[in-house]
Amino acid sequence: MSIYTYIYPLLLLLNQSQALKWHTLLYDIGLLGAHPVTKYESFDLASPEPNILKWDPRCEDKYVFLSPRGHFYPHPGPLIFDNKGDLVWMEDRFGMVMDFRVQRYRGEDYLTFWVGEDDGTRGLGLDSTYTLTHTITPLNNQKGDVHEFQLTPAGTALITIYEIIPYDLTPVNGPPNGWIYDCLFQEIDVETNTLLFQWRASDHYNITETYFPLNGKGGANSSKEAYDYFHINSVDKLDDGRYLVSSRYMHTVTCIGGDGEVLWVLGGKRNMFGDLSGGLATGFKWQHNARWVPGSFGSGGGNGDEGVDVITVFDNGANDHVMDEDHSRGLVIEVDANNWTATARHVYPAPGGFSAHSQGNMQVLEESGNVFVGWGKAAAYTEFSARGEVLCDTHWGPKMFFPLGWVKSYRTYKSDWVGRPVMPPDVAVDEGSKTVFVSWNGATDAAGWVLQRVGSSTEDEFETVDYLPKTGFETAIEMGEAGGYWRLVAVDFTGEELGYTEVFGVDHSHIRHTLNHCPSINAAYTSVIAIMYYHKSLDSSWNNYSPKTPSTTPSIKPPSTAPNAAVGRAAAPVDVLVEVAVEELVFFASVAEAVEEAIVVDDEGRAFAALQ
Repeated sequence: MSIYTYIYPLLLLLNQSQALKWHTLLYDIGLLGAHPVTKYESFDLASPEPNILKWDPRCEDKYVFLSPRGHFYPHPGPLIFDNKGDLVWMEDRFGMVMDFRVQRYRGEDYLTFWVGEDDGTRGLGLDSTYTLTHTITPLNNQKGDVHEFQLTPAGTALITIYEIIPYDLTPVNGPPNGWIYDCLFQEIDVETNTLLFQWRASDHYNITETYFPLNGKGGANSSKEAYDYFHINSVDKLDDGRYLVSSRYMHTVTCIGGDGEVLWVLGGKRNMFGDLSGGLATGFKWQHNARWVPGSFGSGGGNGDEGVDVITVFDNGANDHVMDEDHSRGLVIEVDANNWTATARHVYPAPGGFSAHSQGNMQVLEESGNVFVGWGKAAAYTEFSARGEVLCDTHWGPKMFFPLGWVKSYRTYKSDWVGRPVMPPDVAVDEGSKTVFVSWNGATDAAGWVLQRVGSSTEDEFETVDYLPKTGFETAIEMGEAGGYWRLVAVDFTGEELGYTEVFGVDHSHIRHTLNHCPSINAAYTSVIAIMYYHKSLDSSWNNYSPKTPSTTPSIKPPSTAPNAAVGRAAAPVDVLVEVAVEELVFFASVAEAVEEAIVVDDEGRAFAALQ
């Protein structure tokens, strides 16, 4: 293999104004890995490395909530990013989770999600300290399902259930003594664990209304063989007592009264509405996440008129076997039950026209009216203006692999959150470079770190040496030839102390002896990424970025001179970085030739030629 196969794209990076575009391209075609990650020294888990394609200050400055999982995601669990893609909190002790978000219960915010397999799941709630406080399970001897865990203002929980029951499948050319997945939802009082309401799809829908083929299913009473004809994937409730149910395989959104009767059906074979939008309002297929939108939204309808509702629907337009549309989209639909008409008021198509074959959601943000869309099986999320302009767009996995779902999140949300973990901050020391790394998983109030020193391990009178602003999830501090013992104190924007690391020494540290480095062919691309991020400020959207900051700096007053304190290194000129990176690429290319682990020359040559 020629070393120019590796060097060619790097040389093109000398055009500095194209640096971010090259990073986006290499990321999305998978040349930076099937699942690029950010690793930390003070924290054991690696988080997805987001690829921010566009950023706009009009995006709401809130947190992003994901539940990553998939073939290339070894430690699934809940995860929080901030508005610029830095990790805030992640946890793998729960295993795979679904529908991770912030919900309000009795005036307090909680993190809620489903845990477990497809059957027998349970809903969990964590408070602001990330302590488990509530567990919700279905009643009437039913097993939970991962699709929905919705809390209502009345203090109840809406959950979905899949139950295998016997059913005559001859109307769809199946066996008379067949088996189906019947779909139910329950409303449960969280405090008393009392069942308030239950609805069953087979009582109201005929099996012939499905669009999902039998494909030999239904012949046995098992999770692998039962026929899933309805596929419930969301439930919502209005204050007036009406429910909204999405059936993916019926292509319907159904309004259900408080007595369980069907009031209207939008979409599918039983559609009850005339479409004033040329098919957009009733033609959604394989959809997810139908939600009521209380009050007005955009132009027309939803202004409290009796019989007129506004809903949102995530229209996948495809499943894993069928593509009815070439891209997925979010829809805002006005439903007029007085005149039996439906109108698509707003459409939010996937930027770049990709398709999310499964999963996904859409959220109207209350403060700005912006629309936030999580693309489900496609590892991406986008924030639109109410009128449909793409404001912020992020991929957290390569676009090339979206159809494969190697990394994915069932839903993605944006919300405020205050996290105050009970565990102390984490710290690690690299003795070789005399660098200290500090992080605090889940602490949203931490604005910076106060560096304090004490003469010996037995003393308890600490001297404040310096204040360092928090930089992303993990802050690196170069200590130089610092002697004695140290600790770092997390402080908020007012200077209030929030938590302390353990005491450490820079020499002969027992926190972590040395940093671990594992050279590989991918390490060559690390230099490429370093150059690209060095020039991130060249992109106009990043020039406009201003993270959430206080009006005043923290009230920490370090001494005018800070002995042995951190001193930042000057940034290396880009030509030096390129020269070093080229040398690394040559080395790793030779390694790849020796072990024959690289891609075939012709295939990779064609791939890079296409980049021209």
